[in-house]
Amino acid sequence: MDMILFIVVAAIVALVIFLFSRQKKRPTAINKPLSFSHAPAPPAVSEAKSPAYGLAEKLKQSLPSQYAELVKKRVLSAHPGMTEREFEWRWLELQRFFILCAVLDRVPMFSKRIDDVWHEMLMFTREYQAFSEKYLGRMLHHAPNVSDDVPMPGERAWFDLVYIELFGRNPYSELLWGPFLRYPVPRQELELFQAPLLATSQDGRFNAWAYEHIPEAKYAIQVMKEKLQDRIERAKHKIHEKPANFSNTDLLMTSAIFFAWNEPEHFDEHMATLDEIKKDRSGSDCSGGFGCTSNYDDSRSSNNDSHHHCSSGSDGGSGSSCNSGSSCSGGSSCSSYEGGGCSS
Repeated sequence: MDMILFIVVAAIVALVIFLFSRQKKRPTAINKPLSFSHAPAPPAVSEAKSPAYGLAEKLKQSLPSQYAELVKKRVLSAHPGMTEREFEWRWLELQRFFILCAVLDRVPMFSKRIDDVWHEMLMFTREYQAFSEKYLGRMLHHAPNVSDDVPMPGERAWFDLVYIELFGRNPYSELLWGPFLRYPVPRQELELFQAPLLATSQDGRFNAWAYEHIPEAKYAIQVMKEKLQDRIERAKHKIHEKPANFSNTDLLMTSAIFFAWNEPEHFDEHMATLDEIKKDRSGSDCSGGFGCTSNYDDSRSSNNDSHHHCSSGSDGGSGSSCNSGSSCSGGSSCSSYEGGGCSS
């Protein structure tokens, strides 16, 4: 009798273990790639607490609503498969790009989809010139590429650093720009932004002309430099509080500077470890590039994307130099593409 009871109990235990193991092996649901099909409405160009808020307001005042509506109609007509919601996100990111052009000396445009909107905006030549001069006090040029494509991780590193500092991180923004924080800012460049140079505008990285002529840009640049200096000092003294996730911009930027300064060879590994956002959410690890620059010395490439830059010169081509560029996340296979540039 005891033997029969033992066998029955053993059989029940074995059955429970079997069923539990089958349940664990059931395939989990695959996360669908992020898309604009069900995207929320985009946020404001800049939050009020951001150092970019003044520039965002100046940009808004420089862009007549009638002009924005003409651009929207032209873009949707040229891209019949694009939804109004996707256009809204592309338009948001183009405006943020223009703000970056007022803050940085050179800004590659790392997104073909955003550059497509910029191209259509340029078709209204008089309106575009009026916008540029009211916003920056000079023409914001979009120049074609005239040189061969070469890697430019340093430019993408600065783009990511300043973009996230000013606007934070959003998965739909990253869907357009490509993965953020995959490259470290070179330590030799960070060393230039220590205390002695904070009060100057001639640092080679931030927009010296805008610093001298646009109060909103000067304020944003000063705040950026102060935060940069503080984070460099923390990195030098090995002071680092690891963020639990990437929702805290301050901790995220502190981490980016800390690893760029102390462990640049493992930067991508460290930042990917911290990143809680799934790599496959966008269905691609590559992004295109276009932008705003004065003296390009490197660039990056992307899958079948074009590449341009913007230039804020006082005349049709003064001060601009063009190079190709693109961005590509680590581990992906990317092809080179045509590009251009802008300078301040």
